[in-house]
Amino acid sequence: MNIKKAIEENMEEIKNLREKLHDNAELSFKEFKTQEIILNFFKNLDIHTEVMAKTGVVAVFNKGDECIALRADMDALPVNGVSHVCGHDYHMAIVAGTALVLKKLGFDKCIKFIFQPGEEDEGGALPMIKEGVLENPKVKNMIGFHVWPNVKSGTIEVSSGASMASVDDFRITFKGKGGHAAMPFLCKNPLYPAVDFIQTVNFKSQMEVNPLEAYTIAFTSVQCGTAPNVIADNCEVLGTIRTFDNNLRNKIYENIKSAAYLCARKYGCTSEVNYSFQYPPLVSDEAFTKRFIDTTKALIGEENVITPEKTFAAEDFSFFAEKVPSVHFRLGIEGDNKGIHPLHSSEFNASEDTIFHGIHIITNFILSLYS
Repeated sequence: MNIKKAIEENMEEIKNLREKLHDNAELSFKEFKTQEIILNFFKNLDIHTEVMAKTGVVAVFNKGDECIALRADMDALPVNGVSHVCGHDYHMAIVAGTALVLKKLGFDKCIKFIFQPGEEDEGGALPMIKEGVLENPKVKNMIGFHVWPNVKSGTIEVSSGASMASVDDFRITFKGKGGHAAMPFLCKNPLYPAVDFIQTVNFKSQMEVNPLEAYTIAFTSVQCGTAPNVIADNCEVLGTIRTFDNNLRNKIYENIKSAAYLCARKYGCTSEVNYSFQYPPLVSDEAFTKRFIDTTKALIGEENVITPEKTFAAEDFSFFAEKVPSVHFRLGIEGDNKGIHPLHSSEFNASEDTIFHGIHIITNFILSLYS
């Protein structure tokens, strides 16, 4: 039986699974019904499963000391009530469908199917790694993907190196001495170092960061008092930082710390830096990605394998890619007047052909690794 025939003969079951997952969309780390659907699906395939990170699922097909792993994220968003407007129902259906097709094809090598919770929130990849998802059997390579609007169904975007950014958030509290605004000379106004800090960080970054290195710093909130005649004791500055390089990421962090300290001191105030390192950049391994690109070009045509533009959006598959050589690609979903609205939009949808193409590309690549 060839791959296309195996997919086509089981497409109705896979589409039904996608619809069931879509109808039972759940928020991050609350994916209990989703988990049950996935567990039952693999139970019917007689494939061993294990629960991880509370609501996650790991299914191991065939025995072996080492394996390839394929990952899908599980959670939905609080849009239209709760719904899969980021396409995670498609991700799960494609990964589960790949397992079904490999089973039908009589594939006898070890593959691990990882269903990860919490991607839209604080991230479920790191908790799964800490619980041993990459061990027993040891994962030697990983495959990840994300459905992508305004890319035609049957087309993918992929490249080695960084494709999605790191994400770090910060909350800087400047502490002064409040009082009556009519007597500012008796106060230490924390608003002044906060304003100075924003200007200093922007200027320092423009002066000290190579202009060829992409990054973004966004200041999103300044909170300081509520009355026109009162100087507040404290002022908070919130923001986020995105980069594609960990060295630059660390440099900007050091700049944030030193600028907060120096600006506070300049105005007789103190500063407190709460800095949250969240997702690292998503970096696809050069050699493994080249193999994926070469194999997929031969399958769907060179014109349908496109180099992506980087995005400052983040993806916690990056934690997996830090641990093992991985490839992450974007799967086109545009077709039949669908797949034209952005991710997280209330109008998001996708061409159903996406499911076939995802399974076809991934199954073909997995088989090629053992040919």
